[in-house]
Amino acid sequence: MATATWTEAHHLKPWSEGGLTNLANMVLLCASDHRRIHDPDYTYERLSDGRIRFTRRTRTS
Repeated sequence: MATATWTEAHHLKPWSEGGLTNLANMVLLCASDHRRIHDPDYTYERLSDGRIRFTRRTRTS
């Protein structure tokens, strides 16, 4: 787990799409996870403790 100074803030619902800038809609991510959350090869869910769980999408041929 990274300290806050080593993280980047991310809006779960983008501000440009009506997402709020509040703690319920924000998460702090390390740079690697911030790239991953924007990667269409992954889905994510926010766990009850606030952490994000990433799952790689299954590719279909």
